[in-house]
Parts: sequence; structure tokens; C-alpha cells
Amino acid sequence: MPSWKKSWNEEDIKKLKSLAGTMPVTMIAKELGRTTGTVLAKAVEQNIPIRHRTDEVTSAR
Repeated sequence: MPSWKKSWNEEDIKKLKSLAGTMPVTMIAKELGRTTGTVLAKAVEQNIPIRHRTDEVTSAR
């Protein structure tokens, strides 16, 4: 079944909660076998804070 059709179960949500904030969303998506979009959508739905980027954007003047 394609990952975008895969339903979220309690185990998936627990894993998302445990990984959120510890690694970038791209790695979480890979770990869960889902797309970054579905992971972000579920995180927003569940009010789970998640890291979108791993690098700091700095500007040189």
C-alpha cells in the first residue's frame, strides 16, 4: 500500500511523538515509512512540535 494511503495507528503516533524534536522531519518520515508532508500534517493535527530544518540560517554582512 502506498505510504500516503497508510492509516496512522497509536504506535505510529507514539513513535512520531518520541522522534519529534530529536531529528529532522525528513528522517522521521523515513523512519515511519511516510512522506514528509504526511508527517508534518499529522504533527500539526496532534499539536506535536517538530523540527523543520537542521541547519541554522545565518547572514554575513
